[in-house]
Amino acid sequence: MPYKMMIPGPVSVEENVLREMGSPVRAHHGAEWLAIYKETIDLLKLVFKTRSDVHILIGSGSAGLDAAIGSLTAPGEKVIVGKNGFFGERLCEICREYGLNIVTVDSPLGEPLDPAAFAETFDHHPDAAALIMVHLETATAIVNPLSEIALEANKRRVPVIVDAVSSLGGVPLEFDEWKIDICVSASQKCLGAPPGLATVAISQLAWEVMDAKPQRNHGWYLNLQTWRRFAEEWAEWHPYPVTMATNNILALRAGLRSLLADGIEKRIQHYTQLALRLRDGVRKLGLQPFTPDDQLAPVATAIYGPTGVPTGEIVHYLFDEHDIMISGGLGESLKDRVFRVGHMGKMINEEDIDAVLDGLAQFLSSRGL
Repeated sequence: MPYKMMIPGPVSVEENVLREMGSPVRAHHGAEWLAIYKETIDLLKLVFKTRSDVHILIGSGSAGLDAAIGSLTAPGEKVIVGKNGFFGERLCEICREYGLNIVTVDSPLGEPLDPAAFAETFDHHPDAAALIMVHLETATAIVNPLSEIALEANKRRVPVIVDAVSSLGGVPLEFDEWKIDICVSASQKCLGAPPGLATVAISQLAWEVMDAKPQRNHGWYLNLQTWRRFAEEWAEWHPYPVTMATNNILALRAGLRSLLADGIEKRIQHYTQLALRLRDGVRKLGLQPFTPDDQLAPVATAIYGPTGVPTGEIVHYLFDEHDIMISGGLGESLKDRVFRVGHMGKMINEEDIDAVLDGLAQFLSSRGL
């Protein structure tokens, strides 16, 4: 690849992952394949830290979120949605398409969601059918306090749906211990594989809630009950309702094996060191991270651009002059105000952070800043 990819996902993947992706296509059934698929599910359970059911859907992380929200809720029900960035807005958009009554708990851009605000909202809306929130809001690189917010929902037996697309494998997350009910991630970020798969962990409570709502009319492909039915009825030869993307599964298995061999906690520690190195470097250049260090996201950093300089120019400069791809601000409020650097995945190291800093220094020098 002619450039270094340092965006908040997808990530550059290891050579063995690429080899699996480019290996001969396999049939999606049969004893040999089922052993591979079951191993991949078991590896995912280790990453989710769960004994609950895990399914792999062919589609993006948003497909998994669509499946989670549409499967658990029925039109007209009330849901409480945390909103402090672009992907919180995305959750609201999905909810609107399902005809849900949305009550938002908002925090300003750059601030995490407040567990106390959720507690108050639950008390005012005891009929809420679900709590829905983003764990890591990559538009701002804010990690929301998922365990504390989930605890408030657990106290009231409100099911918890979590967007962990960017956080699973790169930010501490405990599905069983935190009593999450549906947690959605995707293959292309901290799991270290190419895009194409949504990974979904589902609690027993979530299944019970779904089974009690036969009136949902949700459809077939993104109905999690469809995936459960095939996992049960066709378990011995074809435990999913569609032709599985076999090469994507092989690549995901390779990424998961690497992640677990290194250790999730060690990966998080490494990402955190990269984040601190980047933050220290940009401050020396006169720039400021979007969040304070005690709120850093291990896997991505948002940074304010220089006053009066659209940050899109920084993105283009690093790509054109240094072969480094970073991201600009996401959403109207942050467009051309911030730029974002991803430092997740095994392929990113200290030299890559230093290359970004060198490129930023040259950009600022070229502008007389």
